[in-house]
Amino acid sequence: MREKMPLSQRAKQFLPFDAVRGLRQALLAKEFEVEAVQKGFLAEEEARNISSILASLQGGETLEAKYFSNGHYYFAEGKGKLVYEEGYLLIDELKISLKDLFGLRVLAC
Repeated sequence: MREKMPLSQRAKQFLPFDAVRGLRQALLAKEFEVEAVQKGFLAEEEARNISSILASLQGGETLEAKYFSNGHYYFAEGKGKLVYEEGYLLIDELKISLKDLFGLRVLAC
């Protein structure tokens, strides 16, 4: 008589099975689309706070930024650098348009 497969192993045998190829990706894409929101307005106080922080940047500070992109708000954290002439904030390799910034904090110098 064959030994019973442990329950934890039985569930794993069905993981690679996808009844309709690409269905998961299509559902995720649709979910992303449905959850999209319109870009809000930046409060005057927050705009002053962002402006003050941008004016004081020396380059290389660790920043946390809240920004808007493709119908969603995101957070990015990393070493920041202001590229004023081109109108964006660079956090590590991510370019964030200054028009899309909704929050900014200095985490470490």
